[in-house]
Amino acid sequence: MGFILFMFCGMLLLGGMFWYSDRKNRALFLEKLRQDWGRPPGRSYTAEQIERLSAYGRYRSAQEPFAIDRITWEDLDMDKIFARMDHTVSAPGREYLLYLLRTPMLEEGRLWERDRLIRLFAQDEEMRLSLQLILAQASGSGEHPIGEGLQMLEGAEPIGRYKHWICCAAAVLSFLFMAVQPVYGFFLFLGVACVNTADYYGGSDRKEIEIYLGCFRDILQMMRTAKKVERSAEKRGWDQIGEYRARMREAREALQSFEKGSYWLSGKNNISGGLEVVLADLVRMIFHVDLIRYNGMLDEIQRHRENAEELLELLGELDCAIAAASFREMLPVWCSPVFRDAGGIQVSGLYHPMIERPVSNDLHIGQGMLLTGSNASGKSTFLKSVAVNAILAQTIATCTASSYQAPMGRIFTSMSLSDDLERGDSYFMAEIRSLKRILDAASREGALLCIVDEVLRGTNTVERIAASSRILRSLCREKVFCFAATHDIELTYILEGWYENYHFGEEIREKDVLFSYILKKGRASSRNAIRLLERMGYGDKIVGEAERAAREFEENGVWRKMV
Repeated sequence: MGFILFMFCGMLLLGGMFWYSDRKNRALFLEKLRQDWGRPPGRSYTAEQIERLSAYGRYRSAQEPFAIDRITWEDLDMDKIFARMDHTVSAPGREYLLYLLRTPMLEEGRLWERDRLIRLFAQDEEMRLSLQLILAQASGSGEHPIGEGLQMLEGAEPIGRYKHWICCAAAVLSFLFMAVQPVYGFFLFLGVACVNTADYYGGSDRKEIEIYLGCFRDILQMMRTAKKVERSAEKRGWDQIGEYRARMREAREALQSFEKGSYWLSGKNNISGGLEVVLADLVRMIFHVDLIRYNGMLDEIQRHRENAEELLELLGELDCAIAAASFREMLPVWCSPVFRDAGGIQVSGLYHPMIERPVSNDLHIGQGMLLTGSNASGKSTFLKSVAVNAILAQTIATCTASSYQAPMGRIFTSMSLSDDLERGDSYFMAEIRSLKRILDAASREGALLCIVDEVLRGTNTVERIAASSRILRSLCREKVFCFAATHDIELTYILEGWYENYHFGEEIREKDVLFSYILKKGRASSRNAIRLLERMGYGDKIVGEAERAAREFEENGVWRKMV
């Protein structure tokens, strides 16, 4: 009796320690949430991590009318935009944010519902913090992203369970024997536990399905998190998220058979862990409950995968709305977009969200723009600002500008291309493939924003000007807005009736080059590239002859043969 009392007191003390640690960690986490609000999250991801986190987004994007393709995503450095916006606290939130950024909406209804949520969380700090504390409990197993796990479960196979039933029965009987003979029963139970644990970690079954068990734990985390969101919303009167609560309940109830008897499979995950998590680990090792439940749970999730995806979407939407509200708070200036089919693109105070001290520009364009200027003058950054803002406008109803008006449409870019070694393509082949996809998109209905940096730079001057002028002319269609940067001033004359000319300039001083990064009307007229040669000490002969040759070509249209 004394031995049992000693064990009971020990467990009670251990539980108290875990409870205190949990309360302390929750308080620290809450304080961190307050401090991080409206500040850059300071997160970074490798290309491999982004690729794995994108599994859900790729699957869902295939069901949407439009999704940002790989070329555009890489051109715009959207991995960095994602990391800057990632104030999410949950695994569903991270994966849903990537999906969200890849799928700009083409209709306003869903977008303004998302905007309503973002504004709600920006205004109601108590609701926001309470939800973040709950959402953080869906932290993921860390082994595989949830979307990737759901796809893997589609092809998973059942295992044999007889051996695990025997291990479980032996553990139960030896545990019950302690009630009759406490000391002998304890050592018998300890022996059985050691054997079962050795088989648990050494057997082939667990190694074979370990990946899938991690997926199960992630789904169970989402279910329990959703249940807590439902209860909090009902208890605290959060009617503003009533629709999300109802949809969560419906999806969760469809998965009740999956959840049945699964408590010891996952434990009750929370911010800090706790005694219950340790106990769950011990029960799994000794009683093999996860291996016994595996087949039934696999069958249920394969039949109800869409309900698990629904939970991921709902939890992710709430988490992403909070992240977007924090992102807005972080911006020096932002506005909500106005979508109109007529009137072209009209933007004031446009800047790139990744630049620490940006120079803003105004843009009022009816259809297309040809952008000229020297290297490093700001052309590429401005073009990226236009495209990134179009994506943010159609995903989180947020623009890094003082005002923004444009049609809702698809977004394509062709900017930072390279040789495609896997396909055996040269730079030029990669470029014409990239441009062809834009031409194909332009032939379809609906508005299109396309950004092209240096059309056909991978070929000779004569063919480049001849072909690029015709390509750009073919993009002059109704509801197609083409922004193209070029060093070929000839294009600004050839396409003068079709494109508006703008440029970025610079001022060359005695020892420095000053870039204003201010967008100006008209084509670039200076020959600062040659003047830069002079500043870098190339010598009077080279600089003088280069200026004379350029002048003669402009006057006669012919290059004089060198002797």
